Amino acid sequence: MISLESRKITVEIDQNGQKTERDIEILKNETYESLLKKLNINEETVLVFNNKKPVPYDDVIESGKIQILKVVFDQ
Repeated sequence: MISLESRKITVEIDQNGQKTERDIEILKNETYESLLKKLNINEETVLVFNNKKPVPYDDVIESGKIQILKVVFDQ
């Protein structure tokens, strides 16, 4: 049975040193990968942290401080 319970989380996005915060509604068993899709962020361009620890994209989102760090590549 799929739970449709939802909750709000605050996500900090750091791009080139500029930090913004967004409140996002997520489902109980939502993954970091689906969070990135909701935010329209390409998962190949970011690192995701929860409480300052890197997390795999397929993990279920846990409580804590979610940070998304956009990585910039010079060519």
